[in-house]
Amino acid sequence: MNQQTMTNQPFLNTSAFIRSVAMWVIAWGGTVAFVSYQGQPGILCLTPMAWLLAVPVGLNYVAFSDGKPGRNPFLAGALAGATLGLIFGLLAWGLGSYMMPADPNEVGKLGMREIGLIFTGGGIVIGALLSGMMARVAAARQRRGHTIRAVTVQ
Repeated sequence: MNQQTMTNQPFLNTSAFIRSVAMWVIAWGGTVAFVSYQGQPGILCLTPMAWLLAVPVGLNYVAFSDGKPGRNPFLAGALAGATLGLIFGLLAWGLGSYMMPADPNEVGKLGMREIGLIFTGGGIVIGALLSGMMARVAAARQRRGHTIRAVTVQ
């Protein structure tokens, strides 16, 4: 892929974006919903670890784009990772506020709403950086002729 073909591409490959983000949102969201339904809402505390799923999101974005990851793969991958972090944070905020209500006797401590907002902000930034860097590396390897395979959930 040379500079001429890169400038003819759209900013974002929408199909690859949706496929790469949706796969991991469904996997993590389903896990959190199932485990929380079983009476263990503490799984929401693993949300920062789930931000690492932004790495395969960036890789899958490039793999699903069929050689057309967009004009700037880093920005497109960062947008995918930020979307993933936003959804994970909102999941922690919404489900955590419902499943783990604040105790009125605990004054001066962070409640699940505040923690969920921290998870949302942190997830957006960390997800964008991880996914953007992975998309940039994968696109560079793809331009050099390497085949990029998607990471899938079995």
